[in-house]
Amino acid sequence: MEDCIFCKIVKMESPAKIAFETSSTIAFDSILPVAKHHVLIIPKEHISTFTDLEENHKDTFMEMAKTAQQVINDRKISNGYKLIFNGGKYQAVKHIHWHLLGGKLEDEDDVLNKT
Repeated sequence: MEDCIFCKIVKMESPAKIAFETSSTIAFDSILPVAKHHVLIIPKEHISTFTDLEENHKDTFMEMAKTAQQVINDRKISNGYKLIFNGGKYQAVKHIHWHLLGGKLEDEDDVLNKT
């Protein structure tokens, strides 16, 4: 998609601090981190929302999981992390992505940080 910031990162048209990359996924540090480790994991193919995923995306989805595992290991956060998939009004960028959060979270009072 032409105006998608994540597609621009995939094409190296927009800067990002890459944490890990495969042939079909890329993981990069968030520019607005809410935790010590805040990494976004995306497929290189533009898929707008979770509900747009289809059967032919299953390999890409598995590759996203493997990418998350690699970043968790690389960042040494296996003892405490959150993997978040936002949708609808909670999805700021219309390109599916996971937020991998690890380490100290900024808003420890948030109910999601207590689970």
